[in-house]
Amino acid sequence: MDLLTQMETFVRVVEGKSLSAAARAQRLSLPAVSRQLRALEDELGATLLVRSTRRLHVTEAGHEWYERSRRVLAEVEDARQAVRGSSGTVSGRLVVSTSLTFGATVIVPRLSKLAETHPGLVIDLRLEDQLVDLVAEGVDIAVRAGSPPPDSTAFVAQPLFSMQRVLVASPRWLRKHGTPRELLQLRSKPCLLQVTLAGNAIPWTLRQRAHPESVPTTVEVSGQLRTNTPTALCSLALQGAGVAYLPDWLVAPHLAEGTLRAVLPAWSSPPHTAWALHRAEHRGNARHRAFLAALPKSSAEL
Repeated sequence: MDLLTQMETFVRVVEGKSLSAAARAQRLSLPAVSRQLRALEDELGATLLVRSTRRLHVTEAGHEWYERSRRVLAEVEDARQAVRGSSGTVSGRLVVSTSLTFGATVIVPRLSKLAETHPGLVIDLRLEDQLVDLVAEGVDIAVRAGSPPPDSTAFVAQPLFSMQRVLVASPRWLRKHGTPRELLQLRSKPCLLQVTLAGNAIPWTLRQRAHPESVPTTVEVSGQLRTNTPTALCSLALQGAGVAYLPDWLVAPHLAEGTLRAVLPAWSSPPHTAWALHRAEHRGNARHRAFLAALPKSSAEL
C-alpha cells in the first residue's frame, strides 16, 4: 500500500480526531481507513493510535509520526505544484465552503471565468451558512463574510475586502410609511429581521459614517417577517415589506437601479471583513492561489 496515502490518512485521522472524519475527508469507507491504519502500524512496528468507543488517543510514537508526516506531505505537495506551475498548469480538485448569500452573489459569478482559465481545475463549491471544520470536513478553503478567523498558526486567513451593513427600503414602502429621519424612528416602523439558525435576531448596530471613531448605537427594532437568509430579506425589501439591514455588496445593484433606496444614509454598521481561510501547509499551493486570485480584493470589484 502507498506509504504517502497512509501518511495522509493518518494525518486526517489525527486532525479530525476520528476515523470517520478522515473517511469523509478522503471519501473512503470507514473499514478502508481502519485497514490503512493497521497496515501502517504493522509496517512501523509501533502503536500510533489507541481507540475506544468514545475517544481517540495519539501515542507518543503517533505524535512523532504525525509531525514528520505533515512535513513530508507538505514538501511533496510543494514539489508537485512547483513542477505543474512551471508549465503554467493548475489542476486537481479544490473544495470551497462559503455562506449561501455570499457564495451565490460574490463567488458563483467568478467561477465560469476561473474554469475557463484553468480547465484542469475542479471546484467543489459548498454553499452552507454554518461554520465548518476544515480538517474534519475535507474543506480546502472557507470564505466567510464577517466571521472572525481563528487565532491559530495552523491556518492562514487572507482578508478580501471590507464591507458594511446599510439600511434600505423600497420606494413604495417609503411613500407609504414615510422616510425615517432619526434612528429612534425605526422602532415604530415595520422592519425585516435576520435571525441566526438558533432564532436570535441579529442586532442593528449603527454608527455615523462621518464619525467612524464614534461609539456604535444598537437600535431595538421589530417586525413580522424574520429569516436567516439575507437574500430573502433583500427580496422582501424589494417587495415593499419593510426596512432591511443588509450588506452593502448585496444591495448595491438595487440602489444603483433605484429599486431600493438608502434609509438614513449617514449611518451604517461598523466595517466587517470578508476572509478566505485555509490550512497553513497549503500556503502557496497553485490551486489555492488560482482560486484566491479570482476573488475580489475590494468592494469596487463587486
